[in-house]
Amino acid sequence: MELYPFIQFTLNSRFIKRWLIAGLIFFIPFLDFFSVGYLSRTIRTMMSGGMGLPTWDKKGEIWIEGLKQVFLFILYEAVPFFLFSFGFFLTALHPFTAFFGRIITFLGFVAMFIFSFFMPFAFALFAEKMDFKKALEFENILMAIKEVLIQYIAGYIGVLFLLGIFYLTILRIPYFIGFVMFSILTYYVLILSAYYFAQLFIRTSLSTVKITEDILKDI
Repeated sequence: MELYPFIQFTLNSRFIKRWLIAGLIFFIPFLDFFSVGYLSRTIRTMMSGGMGLPTWDKKGEIWIEGLKQVFLFILYEAVPFFLFSFGFFLTALHPFTAFFGRIITFLGFVAMFIFSFFMPFAFALFAEKMDFKKALEFENILMAIKEVLIQYIAGYIGVLFLLGIFYLTILRIPYFIGFVMFSILTYYVLILSAYYFAQLFIRTSLSTVKITEDILKDI
């Protein structure tokens, strides 16, 4: 299934409620583990060549899987988070140290961009094997990314671009409406990216999924 037909597929009345619920709670603490867990199950479904979006059966397992994926995200962003914290501390400490604080904060953004670059395949790898160790093997993930480098970069930049547009426009809508719309649209972009990167992932040597002709269709 190509990306455009998949978009039409997700907007079908049968499936739209499944990801819409997850989008509504995506930024609510603790409930967001359901959203992330459902996203992880979506990735696994796509990699196995399954049709449709997963159901909400076994909600407890979905929540736990989401918790694990969030923990993986924290591990990947540990260095950027440290740089942000240290940079903000120096900025607030004294006018003299504020200059160095701003530099370190900038380095934090650079580090976040670099480490986040690995995350689509790291999430896919964890969704497939449920193994933190393998999901943190940067060298293997980088080798897999190189196998589909152009498509991977295009997808990564595309996701960042859309989320940036939503942040600058949708989130500025007053009252609670803007926040709700931002939450739903952000999650929908992640659903689309889950499909996109899952299809790329199974083309690489890192995946153990049996590849079929249907799965190998161009995105």
